[in-house]
Amino acid sequence: MRRRIGAFLLSGILTVSMFAGCGSQPSTNNLSNTTSNEGSSEEKTTKNTETEKTPQEEDHFTIKYPSYMTDSEGDALELEKEPEKIVCLSNAALQILVRCDIKPIAITSTASGIDYPDWVEELPTIETGMSEVDTESIIALEPDLVIMGEHLKEDYGKLLDDADIPVYYSSEGPSTTYEEVKEAAVVFGEAFGGEEEKAAIEAEFKEVEDRANEYAQNHDTKKMMILFSLSPAYQQTSEGYLGSMLSLLPFENLSDSLIDPSERTAPLDMEKLVEMNPEVIFAISPMAQTSEDVEKMFQAEFDANPQIWNNLDAVKNGKIIYLPNEYVKSKGMYIINSLNTLMDMLEETLQ
Repeated sequence: MRRRIGAFLLSGILTVSMFAGCGSQPSTNNLSNTTSNEGSSEEKTTKNTETEKTPQEEDHFTIKYPSYMTDSEGDALELEKEPEKIVCLSNAALQILVRCDIKPIAITSTASGIDYPDWVEELPTIETGMSEVDTESIIALEPDLVIMGEHLKEDYGKLLDDADIPVYYSSEGPSTTYEEVKEAAVVFGEAFGGEEEKAAIEAEFKEVEDRANEYAQNHDTKKMMILFSLSPAYQQTSEGYLGSMLSLLPFENLSDSLIDPSERTAPLDMEKLVEMNPEVIFAISPMAQTSEDVEKMFQAEFDANPQIWNNLDAVKNGKIIYLPNEYVKSKGMYIINSLNTLMDMLEETLQ
């Protein structure tokens, strides 16, 4: 089985055991509660070596891969012992580590909107992008586990392998689906928090899914499309990040009839948009942080090409839902908060 480990954000001086039982867990969108009951400032920065270990074999540590990644990464990453110096370059994994009171030695930049405890913001940061990462800084920290996005594997995986640093690769981005985010969170929870944490995570997802099911039963199905930025215009199917959330609700994604849903995000011909004439348009952009910024971008396009946009029922009826950056790409378990917020918004705007 091939060794794969992804790295999150690591701090530099952890010398004590980091894998303790999670105990009672904080809410997904307020991770600062994780350390609220710890007694001293020292306890807030490092785990006591006598705390209970994660329920794995003492001389063995396993992180499974989600089912959708086993073809490329194998079934799991196997380590001889629990990692104590983790560089975490994945916000999805970081949320689970925080829930389990595990302190990395370094991290990537934290995702906006997620309320991490103060100690997270004090950790050393290793900048990462879609195609770059500071491997020299990672290697200098001598981590025993790195967690990072699969998109960085081709360019940087071999460098870390050559340095004998195990890497676990995570799947994140605009093409990650709700079910994939859920499965990855469960996998991380089981690895770092055992069966108790796994069950807690599954229960949180079930709660939001039950609410989504109730919403779907009480609302009529509407035809919609997701516009992923302008110009040029892109569309997103029901297998994109936002699309997969909306697939839990009473919406028919018209892009699924134009392209193979597995393409997830693809260019959109404006004539096709007019032809499909969706009742509702969801507008997002990777270039904008807030819904107000997204609205400004789209409004400029509406003003420049009224002959196109004024033919759309969604525009004429004011049924364009502008969404902030959190709906563009995966933020791990924060998707639960995003889905709840989305349903609250729809209750107000689509009555």
